[in-house]
Amino acid sequence: MNNYLAFKIENAFGPADKFPNVGALVSNIILILTSFAGALAFIFIIIAGIKFVTSSGDEKKLASASQTLTYAIIGLVVTALAFIVLQVVQRFLGSNVQIT
Repeated sequence: MNNYLAFKIENAFGPADKFPNVGALVSNIILILTSFAGALAFIFIIIAGIKFVTSSGDEKKLASASQTLTYAIIGLVVTALAFIVLQVVQRFLGSNVQIT
């Protein structure tokens, strides 16, 4: 049989011992998603600042910049609360899965 045509599953997927349990996998997914959400909120805060600077006193542009800043800060707070809620749930359930 030709070796170059053989499909080996270990070449397609990494070792399974990176995530010893479902809790570690979920914690890693949550860490990635909250990091992405935090970075996105930070980018929107910068965009809101640019909108404020370039508004030239126009009321509609100022309102849009204020709304963008408000939603970005709310997103940042929700992202921070995700870590807090996860810690509370883990403490309540007696879990010891590290998320940081």
